[in-house]
Amino acid sequence: MSVIRKSVSVALASAMCLASGVVVRADDDPLGRAKELYRSAAYDEALGILDTISTAAASDSLEVNEFRVFCLVALDRKEEARTAIAALITANPSYQLSETQASPRVRAVFKDVRQSLLPTLVQRAYTDAKTAFDRKDPQATAQFEHVLTLLHDPDLAQSSELTDLGVVATAFRDLSVARDAAAASAKAAAAAAAPAAAEAAARAKPPEPPVYRDGEPNLTPAVAISQTIPTTAQLPERRVWTGAIEVLIDETGKVLSAQMATPIFGAYDKQLIQAAQNWKYRPALKNGVPARYIKIINVRVDSRPECSTFVTAQCRPVN
Repeated sequence: MSVIRKSVSVALASAMCLASGVVVRADDDPLGRAKELYRSAAYDEALGILDTISTAAASDSLEVNEFRVFCLVALDRKEEARTAIAALITANPSYQLSETQASPRVRAVFKDVRQSLLPTLVQRAYTDAKTAFDRKDPQATAQFEHVLTLLHDPDLAQSSELTDLGVVATAFRDLSVARDAAAASAKAAAAAAAPAAAEAAARAKPPEPPVYRDGEPNLTPAVAISQTIPTTAQLPERRVWTGAIEVLIDETGKVLSAQMATPIFGAYDKQLIQAAQNWKYRPALKNGVPARYIKIINVRVDSRPECSTFVTAQCRPVN
């Protein structure tokens, strides 16, 4: 009788599993179970399992986060889905969902979040690359390459600010490549004993000119000769506006590129960057020799009517 009861219990359990459409996995594979639940439209149950998974492998972690996004979108939990997508993209700005991975609905939400995040992530990647460059990290070249790759991403809406950032990133990438090449050449020259090696090192291509900032020893900063800013017609309110613009000045005092370090107002920023292309400076000097120099200019413009006809201590266009 006990054997019959046991057989009936097993049959009932099997029937319940088949009726639910969920395959019970014998192995201990929580990610696999979550995938099966997702494919069976049991999104809440799948999400519950995914939230308990702790993974060490990067590939497993990526899959867990992907399926968490899929479940959240399917459950129409929009804000949580966008937050999960943002975490995926922030961890890897180049990450994309393929047509075979996700439905058009998921891909549409993913693309919307990615487009909104990319400008910030590009700026952050540039800052990290510049920090690596300043500490002479050999990884700086690859990091600047990453910035330039992101700048060509089709999901990134192009703007004059990003174009200027591309110019600066390219300049620093080239400087980093030249510095790495010079370091490698110096190491090879020191290790080589043959005169031919020393002669080859002497014929090596000289590195691109370095770029200096304030605080560099024996540096005389560039001095403005012509630094005219646009009128305040593009500013929508009558008040004091402040911001900052960063310019790259070459050895002749010409501005090679400009970008907003602290934006003022979109339309006005574009005019200011265009104006900066025509600014002239007495070039910076490093040990008495003209040098490339990055200058940060704090901008203060006053769009109040009384400041359009005269300048007072309260009406200074440029600090």
